[in-house]
Amino acid sequence: MMSCYRPFVVLIVLAVFCAGCSKDFNGERVKSTLEAQPVNLDGEQVSLTGPQVECGVENELWERPSQVSQERTTARLSQKGRDLKFNDDVVYQDPNYRQPYVQVRGEFMLLVDDVPSIRDGDNGTKVVETKTLVKIQHSCFPNPLPLMGIKKGNFSPDTPVKFQFHMNEDGSWKVDQLVH
Repeated sequence: MMSCYRPFVVLIVLAVFCAGCSKDFNGERVKSTLEAQPVNLDGEQVSLTGPQVECGVENELWERPSQVSQERTTARLSQKGRDLKFNDDVVYQDPNYRQPYVQVRGEFMLLVDDVPSIRDGDNGTKVVETKTLVKIQHSCFPNPLPLMGIKKGNFSPDTPVKFQFHMNEDGSWKVDQLVH
């Protein structure tokens, strides 16, 4: 008689285990969700290195940096740079930033380096802080570029980026938006 219940017990245990897994929201789930498909970035900033800026000049992605004020040096973006979804001139030197940066706009594949924080948001959403990198398909950027978060209203290379997620009806998680 006991062997008759055994398959049902196994099915119940598996169902409970799987139900718990599908709703579990942790760093691995965040990483797999953000890295699975392109994410829309609208006017976000990524950090560059000096050699990447020089490579961009050599590959005609932007002009050679020139001083636009006593404190600021920029490089005018070319159409080749815009085709890579860079959206504004490269800022080579700025007193508020220790390294060059550029704005991006469009859909990009991301790489999640770290997930320092996950918290509950409004209406069943989750707000997640991540150290995130943006993949740019060009030889000047063999490594993904660090995406800047916002701190006190300004972009900051040391601040994690915040994404809002929601759960779909099928139990999967989806990125809603980047939160500022």
